[in-house]
Amino acid sequence: MKNPQLIQYLDDAREPDEVLAGLPADELATLLDMLFQELDTEDPEYGAHAWYDLAVEESCRRSVTPDGAAHGVA
Repeated sequence: MKNPQLIQYLDDAREPDEVLAGLPADELATLLDMLFQELDTEDPEYGAHAWYDLAVEESCRRSVTPDGAAHGVA
């Protein structure tokens, strides 16, 4: 069965970049988990792979400080 919460994201009329940038960190993590699980199915929902790639990029972007160093790295 397809995840209705995930389908809402995939069917959003806005661009994925816009949606992802507006998500709080915990919601982004939840979405990444849902997308990963979806991609692990035999027939992933159309667009899930692109959304996953963009969500990973957004997560990475957030984990980098303004000076380009990763958080927690000396």
